[in-house]
Amino acid sequence: MKQRQWDRLLVKLIGIILVNALIATIAFLIMGYSISLYYIENETTPDPLTANLVFLGVTFIVILIFIIGFSVMMRKTLRKITYLSSEIEQIANGDLGRTVKVEGRDELASLGGSVNRMSKQLSELFEKERAHEEERNQLFSNLSHDLRTPLTSIKGYTQLLQMNRDLTPEENDHFRILNEKTDQLEHLLDQLMDVNRLYAPNMQLKKQKLNLSLLTTQLIHEMEPLFNERGHRLHVSIQPDQWMEADQEQLIRVFENLFSNAWKYAKQTSPIHIELQTKDDMLEWSISNATTVETIHAIPHLFDRTYRVDSSRGVTPGDGLGLSIARQIILLHGGKLTAEPIENQVICFRVSFPIESDGPSRSYRSTAHQ
Repeated sequence: MKQRQWDRLLVKLIGIILVNALIATIAFLIMGYSISLYYIENETTPDPLTANLVFLGVTFIVILIFIIGFSVMMRKTLRKITYLSSEIEQIANGDLGRTVKVEGRDELASLGGSVNRMSKQLSELFEKERAHEEERNQLFSNLSHDLRTPLTSIKGYTQLLQMNRDLTPEENDHFRILNEKTDQLEHLLDQLMDVNRLYAPNMQLKKQKLNLSLLTTQLIHEMEPLFNERGHRLHVSIQPDQWMEADQEQLIRVFENLFSNAWKYAKQTSPIHIELQTKDDMLEWSISNATTVETIHAIPHLFDRTYRVDSSRGVTPGDGLGLSIARQIILLHGGKLTAEPIENQVICFRVSFPIESDGPSRSYRSTAHQ
């Protein structure tokens, strides 16, 4: 059993207090004796007001001596505390593996040793996690390449079986399902390749100056007929001429995914709200719609890879990778993609970008036709 050690820092603190209290007491006695000796030699007696003022002055000087002495003796310890606080903050900001200097044998030295062990363990865990992530990405890449060849062969032989022969309605139905499933597998392989590429440390975006307002408007015009078929009314509020440096192809992919997500999960005939506005120092793009209780409850998991709302039923198409890919694309742009519930079972997906430069902006509001 480990022997219990004295609290060295507490003992040191008590010792410093006692030493400074002793020094202050001696100073008080010396000044009191000196003042008393002065009046005795001059054979005078001070009036009460003077005596009180002298006593208060001596007390103030004694307290000041105690404070100065305590500060001088605790200066080294306070420097240690400030140093440890600064180093721990650096580690918390991501400088894993950073070590602190350990001096002495008190609790601060013990804390410094614990910080060094923690920093080393965090660095090792981070390196292991990065290695595992690289292994997963490599696995995704290998699986995608290895599965694509037999999938291409299956599609080719399926097409050969459909050629130069008359098929019954039942056979046509079977081939239709087979083609749909192979297309779905091919799409899933493409998604896996994209995940591997987007999460790679050397991922580079093809950024260019683009008008986010115009891009959003064009996408709305393309998606509007699909929403109209389900009775959705689009409510659009866009600030014009909002420019930013971005990869246009990747941003289109994000917004198309969010539009598709709203089209899949929005309640029938419910309105769809789309906004683009500046707020504080951020440029915010958002889409909100009424949805099911299950989707609201699943918000904390929506950006997890391969997660699908009510996946057990398999009613809604999808592979569960779209939102995860969309969030990674936004992160690569220096922004963030979040989902939050609004009143009356309305979910809002919000994309936020830091504003790079100020510029004049005017807002207009329009409502799409039913």
